[in-house]
Amino acid sequence: MIDISGSGVTENDVLAHALANTSDLTTNIPSYLVRRSSAFINEYARKDKNTGMRTDGGPSNPNHLLGSFPVLFPYGAGGFEVGRDQDVPYEVHARWALQYHDKRFRYDLQFVFQVFGVIQKRMVCRSATLQIKRSTFRANEAAIRMLKPSDLVAASAEESRCAPFSNPSVQALRTQLTAVRSHVQGTDESRKNIRSKIWGTTVMQSPPSLWITINPSDTQDPIAQVMAGVDIDMDQFDATLGPSSKERGANIAKDPYAAARFFHFVVAAVLEELFGITGTKRGQKVSRKDGIVGRVNSYIGTVEAQGRGTLHLHIIMWLVGAPTSEEMKSLLTSETFRERVCDFIRATISADIDEMDASSVNGLPRESNIAYSRPLDPEEPDYPNKCRDRERRLARAVQLHKCTPDSCQRMVGNRLVCKRRAPFALSSREWIESNGAWGPKRYCGYLNNWNPAVLQALRSNHDIKLITNAPESKDITWYITTYTTKKQSKSKNTSAILAKRLAFHNIQERSDQDAIN
Repeated sequence: MIDISGSGVTENDVLAHALANTSDLTTNIPSYLVRRSSAFINEYARKDKNTGMRTDGGPSNPNHLLGSFPVLFPYGAGGFEVGRDQDVPYEVHARWALQYHDKRFRYDLQFVFQVFGVIQKRMVCRSATLQIKRSTFRANEAAIRMLKPSDLVAASAEESRCAPFSNPSVQALRTQLTAVRSHVQGTDESRKNIRSKIWGTTVMQSPPSLWITINPSDTQDPIAQVMAGVDIDMDQFDATLGPSSKERGANIAKDPYAAARFFHFVVAAVLEELFGITGTKRGQKVSRKDGIVGRVNSYIGTVEAQGRGTLHLHIIMWLVGAPTSEEMKSLLTSETFRERVCDFIRATISADIDEMDASSVNGLPRESNIAYSRPLDPEEPDYPNKCRDRERRLARAVQLHKCTPDSCQRMVGNRLVCKRRAPFALSSREWIESNGAWGPKRYCGYLNNWNPAVLQALRSNHDIKLITNAPESKDITWYITTYTTKKQSKSKNTSAILAKRLAFHNIQERSDQDAIN
């Protein structure tokens, strides 16, 4: 693996120097201290006392984790990638540590982030490429050939300060280099790769049919508490027993692994049991059956963390038998087809509580801990009536939108406007127009859309929208391919990467007369 010791890199700069193979740029002649190899170099390198050469320490003094976390490895043994009869890859050992019975590894947040940083750096080494169009390279070839590592080092400092590049040659090169980390989890390029898949699926299978956002309540759901180690009898569940609301939040806050595991479990269960989608672990084979919205042909989802750290899912679905754009345009002129669409909306998308207006809905009692419960059992006596009552309580608790300047309101001109466009359009019945504009039955303008089955199963906030040919739906499609795959906070310094790469090229590849492209 890449050795970044002595380069002034902090733990927060993992990606900034992910490809910087310790080129010593403090001397006049840049050189590499770690040569090319198919093997990873140990993360906790040190110098041999006798020879002065850099070494990984050997099996008796092996890696960065033993030296950094003596409490987690109290006997100075058992570190990652030490000498073993059977090889255990770094990623596998990390997964084992997070599942260790006393939970000490996953409770240590520094351990979690340091291990993830190492794994992410290794993903960079395995898959990162620097790409530039042939025509662009030819146009800028002379300027690129004149670049020196020192030029890119200066550009690295400018990039760290978020300042514009002073060297026009660097600017020309950096403008074209966008596919640096396309296969590295969590990077901007990986999210752009998802965007291309969305557009490609749209070309092959017509536009998507549904846009869904799911926000599981990890801090209150009893399943999350069980995964965090709390002893709760789910078969004889009693909401009055077990940890308090504050304790439940603290349990999840100190155990992010349990929160992530809960999110993965819930999303997989919803996709399989409600939407009828079952896939293998590696996604190589997917089986489909009829679900709550029909049969799903394809879906693409992206996971995002909110400001407080909880995870939610944005997902778009292509349904089997959905019309193409041209077919939809023609079919929407038919009143019979529009009535069928209204029937679909009525069955899958709700936004009304017993025809109550906003003041009546706000007057209903709000149950703040309603997620700390079990879904209703369909075999219970009088299930339909209980189900309607539960849906009413859930919708009031988790689907009622409240506009505040801290959450959704933005200043437009001289007035505050809700970015979610609340209050929403009111209607006494489901409707769709010939131009594709549509809406559910809604008497309260601040009730967000929900799917009844998803609401009953998750007992948490979510949203569901139908995608047609309407201008608003086209905006949603654009939103899907931009916001849901939006760039994350800046976590790299590509100029530093280029500086180290060019230094290696100058020293090691002089026989190659072509400039790196």
